[in-house]
This record gives sequence, structure tokens and C-alpha cells, in this order.
Amino acid sequence: MHYDGLGARRMLIMDPSTGAVLGLELTATRADPEYGLRAGDVMQYAAWMR
Repeated sequence: MHYDGLGARRMLIMDPSTGAVLGLELTATRADPEYGLRAGDVMQYAAWMR
């Protein structure tokens, strides 16, 4: 999913063999100098063990 209006992309990370959800990542798609954010910076990450 792309959140272009917010300048972010959300990526669901899955195990290709089981389809289990392993993680979720929110990445900046554009820079925001006010916050020191560069395009490609990971802003949030969550991981699950299966």
C-alpha cells in the first residue's frame, strides 16, 4: 500500500512458504527535513515470531 498523501508506504512481510504474517513496516516515500526524515527511512516496524 502506498500512502502518497502522507509520504509513506506500508509493507506487510510474509513467509512465502506458509503465508504467515511475519512483520509490518512503515517507510517514508519522501523526505521531510523538518523532522530529519529521508526518503527510504523506516519509521515504524513490528515483527512476530511464528
